[in-house]
Amino acid sequence: MDQAEVLDQISSWMSEEGLAPNSSKEDWLCFMWLTLQHTKKRLSNVTKDLETNRAKHLAEMAEVRKSLGQIRIFTEQKDALAQEIQDENDQLRKQLQHLISLQDAQISEVAKMLYQQGLTELIHSSPSEQVAYLLVERDSLLETNEDPSKLSGDGNLQSSSGTQAVNAAVCQSTHKRAPQHLQNAWKRLFGFHRRHAFMPPEATSLAGQACSLEKQCSRLERDVEESSRRLAMSHKEIRRLTDELESAHLTQKAYEPELQSAQQEVDHLREEVEHLKKYEMAELRKTKELNDRLDHEIRALRNRVRFLDAEKNAVQQTVAFLQEEVEKLKSEQQEGQTGETKVRPHKETDEVRYPRIKAEQLESALQEQHQKLHTVQAKANQVAEVTKVDSLQKEVELLKSALQQQQTDCRETNLIRRNETGRDEHEKLKTDTECSENQSEMWCLQLVDHRDQNHLTAKICIMDQKVNKQNEADRQLSKNTSLTKEHQKQLWEENMPLMECSGCQELRKTLSPIQEECESLKKEICETLKCLDKERSKYHSMKEKYKEKVCQAEHKFDDETSRRDEKIKNLERNLSLCSHSLTKMFGSKYEPIRS
Repeated sequence: MDQAEVLDQISSWMSEEGLAPNSSKEDWLCFMWLTLQHTKKRLSNVTKDLETNRAKHLAEMAEVRKSLGQIRIFTEQKDALAQEIQDENDQLRKQLQHLISLQDAQISEVAKMLYQQGLTELIHSSPSEQVAYLLVERDSLLETNEDPSKLSGDGNLQSSSGTQAVNAAVCQSTHKRAPQHLQNAWKRLFGFHRRHAFMPPEATSLAGQACSLEKQCSRLERDVEESSRRLAMSHKEIRRLTDELESAHLTQKAYEPELQSAQQEVDHLREEVEHLKKYEMAELRKTKELNDRLDHEIRALRNRVRFLDAEKNAVQQTVAFLQEEVEKLKSEQQEGQTGETKVRPHKETDEVRYPRIKAEQLESALQEQHQKLHTVQAKANQVAEVTKVDSLQKEVELLKSALQQQQTDCRETNLIRRNETGRDEHEKLKTDTECSENQSEMWCLQLVDHRDQNHLTAKICIMDQKVNKQNEADRQLSKNTSLTKEHQKQLWEENMPLMECSGCQELRKTLSPIQEECESLKKEICETLKCLDKERSKYHSMKEKYKEKVCQAEHKFDDETSRRDEKIKNLERNLSLCSHSLTKMFGSKYEPIRS
């Protein structure tokens, strides 16, 4: 690009920015200095925003790692609880088998006792029939033992016959009832002996034997009553336990398909969690690579900005030096012109021509330095615009990543909630002792959900603050541009008489392409801002949808908790009944053996 074209671009850019083409070089330098300071401020603000965004991104990544660790802990706890439930179920099955074996042993023992006593016809009868038979035998024994207590005689024949009759009656009553004719004979015998008042010594010995027999019979009666009572209790307990066992088998058969479906759902949820973990690891790798690439680009831009700052400082120093020399030459030229008008009004000397030529050379050098300064300024503006566009693109990418992160968090919470509900169903159907632990786990999950919700709301507030800050920065930028334009207009009005020269026109021509480039950059910035507004609107719509989903999930969670509480109450009621039955069973298990 030629020098004339550059000067035309600079002049056009100056005219578009509000600076008059016939303004002085000092005004141009002041305007350049102000634009440079403004670009520096914008660059510093962009770097600060980039650092804050990077810190926030690192914090979000740390929170993601923390949530993954919590998910791993929850899965480990779930596996441990499932193992404990399985162990307790095995233990309860062993206890039930032991009780069934004890019941079978008691039944076989009763059958042996009946077989030894010759009561084989009662082995296959019900316990109530056996008890009724024992009660009938007890009544018969009582009737037969009441008669010998009243017996009295006066001879060896009578005593021996009485003892033989008593022994025969006792032996016969152990198996069946005594016949009616024997009872009548005993009654006649007892009535005959009542009529005799004399009691020989043999009769007294017979009465002592009868008393001892009566005591033995009373003891036997007590033992029979106790055994019958315990036998009835054992049969009742056996019936109740068999009914409970049958009901337990029926409930187990009824809940088997639900258990299988719950297990399948748990396996499916595990697979989904593993898939999400793999997807998140891939996303983390991609974001890390993107961050590294952006860091490299930012370092390159910073180095370029430093180089441009160094060039600008050097150009400013040379411009200041040339301005001082121009001022000196102008003062010398004015002094020479005044002296020449006094001495030689119609002739120019070589002493006057030399400073004039030198002044022209300095002016050309000054113009070259101005041109360099404008090129440096244009490069700085381009770098600033590029950095701003990159920052806006990064903000858009960060917003997208935040939305994706929120979606993944929502999916994880839904999966965790579904996993927990499936696990609760599984635990409730398998065992009744885990109700309190499930309740505590659900409270923990509720706290985790509330914490995730608060974290998401905090993220949303942070993004809103970012948007507000960006809007404030845009407003401040518009205010600054309006103030600079007003200041430029004032300078234009003040320096109108000083800016009418041929060099200014050339500078206007050089400034025009620069201003066109600035306008194109402004248009690009406007387009990027429009894109950013669209992304913001999308983000707000996604936020509203997410809030609706969170509300729906909360309602669903409340419904599930109410259902869970009802199921827990029912299971606690069943558990209390089972514990009561177990206490009865273990309490009455050893009573027949002790007796």
